[in-house]
Amino acid sequence: MYNCDTPVKVGVIGAGKIGALHAKNAVLYTNAKVIAIADINLAAAENLAKEVGAKKVYSSYEVLLKDPEVDAVIVSLPNNLHYDVIVKSIESGKHVFCEKPLCISSRECEDVVRRVKVSGLRLQVGFNRRFDPSYEKAKKLIDEGFIGRIVDAHSNTFDPEPHAGWEAKEELSGGIFFTSGTHDFDILRWLVGSEVKKVYAETRGMFGRDQSVVCILKFVNDVLGTVKAFEFCPYGHDVRAEIVGDKAAIRIEQPTVTFTKIFEKSKIYNDYPYWFIERFRESYMREIQEFIKCVVENVEPKVTAFDGLMSVKIAEAAKVSLKEGKAVEL
Repeated sequence: MYNCDTPVKVGVIGAGKIGALHAKNAVLYTNAKVIAIADINLAAAENLAKEVGAKKVYSSYEVLLKDPEVDAVIVSLPNNLHYDVIVKSIESGKHVFCEKPLCISSRECEDVVRRVKVSGLRLQVGFNRRFDPSYEKAKKLIDEGFIGRIVDAHSNTFDPEPHAGWEAKEELSGGIFFTSGTHDFDILRWLVGSEVKKVYAETRGMFGRDQSVVCILKFVNDVLGTVKAFEFCPYGHDVRAEIVGDKAAIRIEQPTVTFTKIFEKSKIYNDYPYWFIERFRESYMREIQEFIKCVVENVEPKVTAFDGLMSVKIAEAAKVSLKEGKAVEL
């Protein structure tokens, strides 16, 4: 039985930017304790361990998984590594929080869904937008019937600069449909309350890869959706969504950090968050809180392995659509 006297003991696999964020959020809750960090960059693991009070540091995640004290792991690694780490974590009897995408192929995702079901362990995918107050309010209004029958849905993710490092390498990240698009695919599935049955995608490739993409989604319930992802947004990180019904519409805007506007001759400056951690800081905290709660109470997470699978299926279909120049049915 987990509680503040016997907290969930967490191991963090990956001490990069997002792994560090999750580790720092996990220690905010009395029913969780980060006890181990693993990263091939041992110095990064040691630095993060000092910040969160973890006593154990490993250069190999396999060694961390052998630690009998670890109850659950947070996986924040390059996307192509997710599958192997998840499988070994489940085999080691660990609950798993995995950053999105769940994996970079639907075949891998399907195997994870099966393994989670058989194991009885808890696995949550890091679709943090579901825990953002703006999106939660929109979902509540939609479910209450406020906007009536949904007819149209849109979501976009614009980043201020090109993805770098492993995220810029398609063989490691899966490409823009996996790094950015899966967020949009998941949030529209959730808001619309239906699966996608057909996908059509177009791109304006830059620097030898797809950095500006548009997807048209046809949902099973006949809703028409659009998704845009772009890596060169000059005014900073910008995430928006709009759901239109036959009675009303809901628009989730980009918030400002403060209510300050700066005026110069012929210029107006808004205090927009420049990067995604600033925009979604609260949602990152709340998704880790949800994961710990699910482990403590032994209940299904709000974002499951199946949700991870369905977003990857859409991403795969979008890639095929780009290659073949036609709509693809799921």
